[in-house]
Amino acid sequence: MRILLLTLVFLSALAAAPPPEMKAIHKVFVQKMDNDLDQYLRAELTKQFKGKVVVVAEKPDADGILAGGSQMTTGAVANVTGRVFNRDLASGTILLLDKDEKTVLWSDDAGDSAAWYQPTPFSLARRGQEIVASRLIKKLKKAMGY
Repeated sequence: MRILLLTLVFLSALAAAPPPEMKAIHKVFVQKMDNDLDQYLRAELTKQFKGKVVVVAEKPDADGILAGGSQMTTGAVANVTGRVFNRDLASGTILLLDKDEKTVLWSDDAGDSAAWYQPTPFSLARRGQEIVASRLIKKLKKAMGY
């Protein structure tokens, strides 16, 4: 029984481990994205990874490349109805590519809506891309095993 339990724990740890290609990435280049999502991603990478993964300014210096895009809904009516009905006003999708940009190592998407009541719908309208970037980098951090 004890051997079976240890085997299951070992196999679950293997399944949860990130691929070796992702563990080898320590320098990331972030490509230009719509709605300035790239700027927010750079800030979140620096803040959440705390030096384990750094952002580089030149593509040839990178181990991996973040590419993607974002959408943003604007306008007062969309802002109020989006917050009241819990819809995303900002959303984004990113891909982590190898340095040759031939293999997608990881990809995910995120939005800015919250599952709880937000008393001031206009207060979060400007922060949509920040929230999206924070959620995307949090998911990337988990996928990389940090």
